[in-house]
Amino acid sequence: MLTQTGESDLIDRLVRHGLGQGEARCYVGMLAPRAFRVSEVAAGARLPRSRTYELIRSLVRSGLCTEVAGAGVARFRAVPPNEAIGRLEARLAERAARRNAALSTLLQALNGRDGLRPGSGQEPLDMLGRPEQVFDAWKGAVGAATDEVVSVAPLNWDVATFPAVAARTAPTVRFRTIHPKAILDSRPHQDVIRGHQGDRFQSRYVDQTDLLFSVVDRRIVFLNLIVPGGLAPSDQMESLLVRHAGLAQTLHQAFERLWDTAATGREE
Repeated sequence: MLTQTGESDLIDRLVRHGLGQGEARCYVGMLAPRAFRVSEVAAGARLPRSRTYELIRSLVRSGLCTEVAGAGVARFRAVPPNEAIGRLEARLAERAARRNAALSTLLQALNGRDGLRPGSGQEPLDMLGRPEQVFDAWKGAVGAATDEVVSVAPLNWDVATFPAVAARTAPTVRFRTIHPKAILDSRPHQDVIRGHQGDRFQSRYVDQTDLLFSVVDRRIVFLNLIVPGGLAPSDQMESLLVRHAGLAQTLHQAFERLWDTAATGREE
């Protein structure tokens, strides 16, 4: 049984290895020689039950806990800490390999294109490994926009984020978003989309969105490397934030081509 200090140290270590705070607290709450119900983990982690269930499912997908078969009520058991840390280290190594591959590809594609302005003082690329990192960075970039934000959005586009962010932008900023048609079956998403139609806000739809990205003012790119399917937000997300005018211009042109062929609603 871990002491309170031991739990805090393990949570810090898990977070350093890529888990979110909520995931780490749920994992530590299951460290005992028995299986736990979701309600027990939620109480120990001081989190809502629905949120705890999502976090535990994320831990299951990462191999950090398992569901016990045969129980009438779903019960979960954490793997030992050394095994969990090993799996997280392997995931970090895979992420680093993907990042290096993405960087190599970008450098080849962008060779000779215009990039950052001299003396901007900003790193040209950041790897964002969790939903809160992605959304916080996106909100910051969009909030500072002066011209236009174009996006090819995933199914689990965060509808709660958009109205507040859009309200903080300059009234001259225009938003155009391409959604997968499956989003038309989600009432919350459609309520937000309909509530923001007009000269500043436009949406179109395609059957499938393979490359997911946002371009802010034709100079900042959010390129999504890992975004899960489904309408519910997930803790598994990974994006590259690229500050490069050449790449931004290229993806903006790709957006325009897709926009021209996208449908304007369900009837099409």
